Parts: sequence; C-alpha cells; structure tokens
Amino acid sequence: MVAFGEIYDTWKDVELSAFRAHGGKLLIHHGVSDPIFSANESIDYVNRLVAADHGPVQAGSFARLFLVPGMTHCGGGPATDQYDTLTAMINWVENGNAPDRIVAKGASFPGRTRPLCPYPSYARYTGNGSTDDASNFVCELEE
Repeated sequence: MVAFGEIYDTWKDVELSAFRAHGGKLLIHHGVSDPIFSANESIDYVNRLVAADHGPVQAGSFARLFLVPGMTHCGGGPATDQYDTLTAMINWVENGNAPDRIVAKGASFPGRTRPLCPYPSYARYTGNGSTDDASNFVCELEE
C-alpha cells in the first residue's frame, strides 16, 4: 500500500515551486456533479495551493481550476461538458495567455454555450441577449 500511496496520493503535495519555476502549467477541470470524486476535493486542493504559493495571483499564474456545472465523472450529465482544454493549454504555455474562460457546449443542451470560469469566479448572465450564448456571460468573483 505504501507504493500505491506514493503514486496516487499526490493530492497532498501543494509544493509545486520547482514545477512552476520550470514553466509548468496546471489546468484542472472537475464536474460539479461527479458522483465518484467531489468537486470540493479539487477546490480544497486549489485553496491549499493558493495558500502555499502566497495568494491567488501567484498560484493563478501557473494553476487554474475550472468547475463544470452538472458534469458527472469525466463528462456527461446535464451539462455543457464539451470544451477544448488542449487549445487553452497550448495558448497558455506557448503564448503566455492564461485561460480566463473556456467556452463549453453539450449534447444535453443543443445550441447552448456557456463559459467555464476559473475558480473562484463564476459565470454571470449580463442581462443582454440570449441565455444560450456564452458571449452574454461574464466571469466574476462573488463580492
């Protein structure tokens, strides 16, 4: 069991200064309706990462969490669960543009798009245009 823990218990490790120093980028996405692993576990990890890296600006420079409302484990559910994290990661690594939103769509809601926002921000409808269009939402922090 010790060997198993050394491989799979990486959730304990929030000391990622060497990873960050080498230009590493960590993009985490988690379905809020995941029945296997709670999204609260990813939120807890990111909060501990922020504390270890002296605040959200420093941690956000190399690590971002995107919560997906309604998504179950690895996709599915009543959600906008189809999104392109690869292009977001390439743009971050190669161009230095950290993702401040990722547009998602889903089979459960044909024609609907929604922004996925980096935690702790959330998508808020601006009150203008269709609620099925991600461009009518902004990512913002709770006050």
